[in-house]
Amino acid sequence: MSDQQTLEAAGINYSKGLERFMKNRGLYEKFLTKFLNDASYSGFKTALAAGDLTAAEKSIHTLKGTAGNLSIENLYTLADSITQKIRHGATAEEIRKIEPELDSMYEKVCSAIKS
Repeated sequence: MSDQQTLEAAGINYSKGLERFMKNRGLYEKFLTKFLNDASYSGFKTALAAGDLTAAEKSIHTLKGTAGNLSIENLYTLADSITQKIRHGATAEEIRKIEPELDSMYEKVCSAIKS
């Protein structure tokens, strides 16, 4: 499996992402690598564990934007769904039920980027 296929299998639309970066493969891959150090996922996890939905919403919204800019489509879609649920009054317990799916997806994306 090629690097591009590995990324796409993890939900990253490589072709679309590359277009966003004006077909500059090196630049796009540099920003995908920077994604691994983005603090919005860990910020969301910390805030949710503390029951702070205001901070959790801010962090998951940031993750959504970053994922969207990098064409990490599955993570973008899930982060958007979580953002909307929080904005429409979901409780921390309701959001925690979605957390395992987010964790799995996030780990899959990070593993693909690392490879």
